[in-house]
Amino acid sequence: MPATTSLEHDQALGCKAAQKVASQLDIIDVRRAAVEVNLKDDILSMWNPKDGPRKLPTLLLYNEKGLQLFEDITYLEEYYLTNNEIEALTQYSKQIAEMIPSDAMVIELGSGNLRKVCLLLQAFENAGKNIDYYALDLSREELERTLGQVPAFQHVKCHGLWGTYDDGREWLKSPSLASRSKCILSLGSSIGNFDQADAADFLRSFGDILQPSDTMLIGLDGCEDAAKV
Repeated sequence: MPATTSLEHDQALGCKAAQKVASQLDIIDVRRAAVEVNLKDDILSMWNPKDGPRKLPTLLLYNEKGLQLFEDITYLEEYYLTNNEIEALTQYSKQIAEMIPSDAMVIELGSGNLRKVCLLLQAFENAGKNIDYYALDLSREELERTLGQVPAFQHVKCHGLWGTYDDGREWLKSPSLASRSKCILSLGSSIGNFDQADAADFLRSFGDILQPSDTMLIGLDGCEDAAKV
């Protein structure tokens, strides 16, 4: 598969280039503080740790250009994660859609390119379920670009959440959303970027705002071939 974005491939997955203009998109600014302030604190603490190696926050990579570069990487043949998740969603999206009630909120953490989740959105549409899908991402420009390419559905409404994971989690605590059924999506093995303790804290932080009937759908890399990884 070519390294650049393939429009034909996205159309085959249901993400037709609808090219909605920005004024037609519902993008909610959930940022509680300027990202630059958070980044400054993170850089200082991670560059001068009390113990362990120096690091820089991955947030530095995820501006508009960085997100587009990563999207190009996901089209490389050797980047197997995206293709594997597409295969899994192609096979199981109908069953997943059956498990999520109508009128639920589906929130995707770090949405990026929406070609994978479009398979699930189409399954909701085929089932006639009214769903509010929220794509959470750091770049408003990327939210406008990717949501603008999602086809118009009758039953599924698409929204953007502009902010960080923490911003999105705090927004979900809004009293007006408390009674809504929710499904949290984390695809692309993003949680694999955490160590075990941080991953547990991350999942717990979202689990604490969910009801017993709510769900989380998490994509993890199960490949044990070190050469392939």
